[in-house]
Amino acid sequence: MKLEGRGLTVIGSVERYVRVKWRDVRVGDLVHLSNNEAVPADMVLLHSSNQSGLCYLDTCNLDGETNLKQRMVAPGFKDKRLEFSPMKFRSSVEVERPSTKIYRFNGTISHPDGTRVPLNSDNLLLRECTIKNTDYIEGIVVYAGHETKAMLNNGGPRYKCSKLEKKMNTDVIWCVLVLLFLCCAGAVGCKVWLDFYNPAVMKYTPFIPYAEKPAYEGLLIFWTYIIVLQVMIPVSLYVTIEMTKLLQVYHIHQDVEMYDSVTNTRTECRALNITEELGQVSYLFSDKTGTLTENKMVFRRCTVGGVDYDHPPGPDAAPSSSLPPIVTPITKVSPNRRLLQHLLDSNDPQHTHKVSEFLLILAVCNTVVVSQPHVDAMQMSTSSEHVRKPTRNGTLRSNDKYARLTESRSTTPSPPPSTTSPLRLRLPKLPFSSREDSISEPSTSAEIQLARFEAESPDELALAEAALAYGYELRGRSVDEVELGIRGELSKLKVVRVQQFDSNRKCMSVALRTPTGQVVLYVKGADSMVLGALAPMRAGSAEAAALERTKSLLLEYSRAGLRTLVMAKRTMQPALWEEWLAGHTRASEIGEGREKRMRESLARLESALTLVGATGVEDRLQEDVPRTVRALLDAGIVVWVLTGDKPETAINIAYSAALFSQSDRLLHLMSRDKEHAESTIKSYLEGGAVEGGGGRALVVDGRTLTYILDRRSGLVAPFLSLARRCSAVLCCRATPLQKAYIVKAVKEELGVTTLAIGDGANDVSMIQTADVGVGLSGQEGRQAVMASDFALPRFKFVERLLLVHGHWCYDRLARMILYFFLKNATFVFLVFWYQLYCGYSSSVMIDQLHLMAYNLAFTAFPPIVIGAYDRVAPSGLLSERPGLYSACRRGLSYRAHSYWLVLAESVYISVVIFFTAKQAYWDSDVDLWLFGLCNMTCCLVIMLVYVAIETRSWTVIHLLALTGSLGSFFLLTLVYQTVCVSCFKLPSTYFVMHHAFVDPVYWLVVIVTTVAALAPRLTWHAIRNSVRPGALGRAVLARRRRARPYAAHYHTPSASAHVYRATDEDGLQKTQPDVTAIT
Repeated sequence: MKLEGRGLTVIGSVERYVRVKWRDVRVGDLVHLSNNEAVPADMVLLHSSNQSGLCYLDTCNLDGETNLKQRMVAPGFKDKRLEFSPMKFRSSVEVERPSTKIYRFNGTISHPDGTRVPLNSDNLLLRECTIKNTDYIEGIVVYAGHETKAMLNNGGPRYKCSKLEKKMNTDVIWCVLVLLFLCCAGAVGCKVWLDFYNPAVMKYTPFIPYAEKPAYEGLLIFWTYIIVLQVMIPVSLYVTIEMTKLLQVYHIHQDVEMYDSVTNTRTECRALNITEELGQVSYLFSDKTGTLTENKMVFRRCTVGGVDYDHPPGPDAAPSSSLPPIVTPITKVSPNRRLLQHLLDSNDPQHTHKVSEFLLILAVCNTVVVSQPHVDAMQMSTSSEHVRKPTRNGTLRSNDKYARLTESRSTTPSPPPSTTSPLRLRLPKLPFSSREDSISEPSTSAEIQLARFEAESPDELALAEAALAYGYELRGRSVDEVELGIRGELSKLKVVRVQQFDSNRKCMSVALRTPTGQVVLYVKGADSMVLGALAPMRAGSAEAAALERTKSLLLEYSRAGLRTLVMAKRTMQPALWEEWLAGHTRASEIGEGREKRMRESLARLESALTLVGATGVEDRLQEDVPRTVRALLDAGIVVWVLTGDKPETAINIAYSAALFSQSDRLLHLMSRDKEHAESTIKSYLEGGAVEGGGGRALVVDGRTLTYILDRRSGLVAPFLSLARRCSAVLCCRATPLQKAYIVKAVKEELGVTTLAIGDGANDVSMIQTADVGVGLSGQEGRQAVMASDFALPRFKFVERLLLVHGHWCYDRLARMILYFFLKNATFVFLVFWYQLYCGYSSSVMIDQLHLMAYNLAFTAFPPIVIGAYDRVAPSGLLSERPGLYSACRRGLSYRAHSYWLVLAESVYISVVIFFTAKQAYWDSDVDLWLFGLCNMTCCLVIMLVYVAIETRSWTVIHLLALTGSLGSFFLLTLVYQTVCVSCFKLPSTYFVMHHAFVDPVYWLVVIVTTVAALAPRLTWHAIRNSVRPGALGRAVLARRRRARPYAAHYHTPSASAHVYRATDEDGLQKTQPDVTAIT
């Protein structure tokens, strides 16, 4: 039955399947789901229609990754597949407390006979995932509702407050204190005034108790002043900032210069409240793989038994015609001629066997899924004429199935089918093959091309493709079996255990059982782990010589910039394996110290290994990475690269990415213990390594970071003191947790703004710790993107994001906030000066409509225009000269004393306005409202002219905002004072503006006060721009001398651009072709 909406089939306390809504699912319910249905709660998989007990999941809604994930039936239930009945399920499930860790799950199933079976994340189906390529599954709910991992991780974006906003909040507090001071001054003045005059009539004021007491009257006046002068507190500023940031985010998203046409992806702003923080970044922390590099791995070199096999790109790498042809032309790997000879050479059977085992590890020691198209059984009858029966190995032969398959998501694209038959070869017999489990059947290249690999890691995909190029084809895998095609022969290998890769162990292992009962453990991982776990070797033996040769080749691979992995194996007798398995089962039981026990148990398993070989995989740099890194360094941003690669590989990439230059002095910090790390740091600090000219770069490895980040060691401060004197830092062998700790230490100890950028799940902690998190939508899913504040398609766009948009957003917002303080304070001081002439009675000379509309309408749009559309410099100039970024990075537009300068200026402007109008109308018959209207008009005109003075790039929107604000004031006032004699029971201001229009004194006051109030600012601008302009001012002036005057028109920048070249006295020159000019 097809279910609609969010309904699903559940068996609960009623002991029968019923259709319920998601909200009605409870822990302990047995749930039945069909293909393409979403998982409603976290469930342990008990039954699957798949013969191997597997279930395929689409986790795109959960982590954004497009490749299918594989989950397996809980241990012990695969054998009961045919007889599984929900009605007879009497086992109990015990799980750990709900947590946010998506990829960690521990539990046990206790059966009625007393046996306990451990559970892990491979048995868990998470909420929001979708069932794929599986007819149906059944499972038991262990977490429901808000306790599911998806809901626990859906806490919304983490609120971040920028440094500019923190400064603004401090100044808002000062606004409150200034308001309280004015209110206290007014209350005291009221009391003094009443004490001085104290008319007798006050004693007879009806209905007001204690009216004859000046102190009580002063207290009432204090609260009245709070209401009258509350404009001093810029409440509307927060609303204006939110609207402004929305427009800033919109412009960033719509910037075509940050659009990737290859992936059809734009820059995405996931955090709406920290756009200005992009302009104050001092430290940038970047992952390497997938961030600086393409993360599209290509198999380049390998070594087996100490023999090096090169796989260079290009047609020259193809084998000669005398050698067997490649089975599958769809891989990126051209087989090495010598490796093919050694694979087929019977003169050295020992090496041939080792080569065969090496290729076997490449093919099976991974989590690659061979995806097959799902055929809905309910539609078989209607489409049987278009579907042929699958072959025995599960591949399809029909062209229509190929078309359907290529429409779906795939990690390895396939060309159209071919009908050429491959050449079948006789290879050395594997120890796992037997007459019973080895099947030889013909296959066509069309079938092989239909095999589609889906890998969670590009490294695994590259190794699987390399094995496929030599004829070791992974055709399918189940819980306890791997199907491997070797040149037309299908071998089914018995899998007894798969231990997936984790960042702590830095390796992955697969245990296979041979027909003789032995268990062979194949391990693939980092050289630091695998080489350290090798069994002792006799000095001078062939194995020892091969090990030394392999170490030498690994160093050579690393210096060539290749990512290295080492393969090894261990053969275990059945008794030894069963002994370890029993101990590991006990260690996996829920209880205190479970993780430590399991870690130690796996360490015992993955020890006493025998070296098989090693690989070198190439990961090219992304486009324009060197130029981007150099621009960031020129902008004064300290760049740290945090990678898990070995030092030699990372250093090679650092030079290629322009993080290091040939003139830089490298400071190596690679210590064997804490004391050595401390002495090395001290020697660098005291020995003159950080003094003198020339650049310096620091290289530190993961082991040393462990000693440094230990708070008890006291090395964090000396290390950061050393690092801050270097232009770039490279951290090798860093774990995800170390990355987050480094970012946290720099942010807290140095008090700087940090940005972290990465593309994988191992970068999430680092991204969330930094002040600004940037995720790249790369080959490792979208977990980094979903945890980030900004998402970029390519690393090169971070240059424009920071140097252009970051500069604009910070400068705009800083000037907008200061302008807001100015206009509000000026208006409040006008009202306060009037109190000197009304006995501090808290009366106002400005109409109530103007009091309400001053912030709401008359001055609402100019600040938004400043914050969203003004440009301190054209984008081409900011990109061309990265050194200009230092002005906003140091926060020069909004300093600690900026608020007090603005407050002083507002006092001056208000004094000019009020006392000029007072003197102009002195000893005349002008009424209160005309005097107030004159003050109001002067204040508004001055604030709008002030915006015009501070505007750096005029657009039509600027003109509309200024003229619209002034026009709305006159129009609204004229209409209001014409049709409303006494509206809302307010004092009448009938025809006041009409009389003011024909009064020459009114216009004279407006002109005189505008000139007098803004004369100091105009004079300051003239002196600064003429005598001592800043670096930005000099750059703009230099550009104007070489081109027509700069006038920015608001539009979407085009792809065509000019080239700006300007010589800067400060050494900020950077010539860059193809830079967009905003003209």
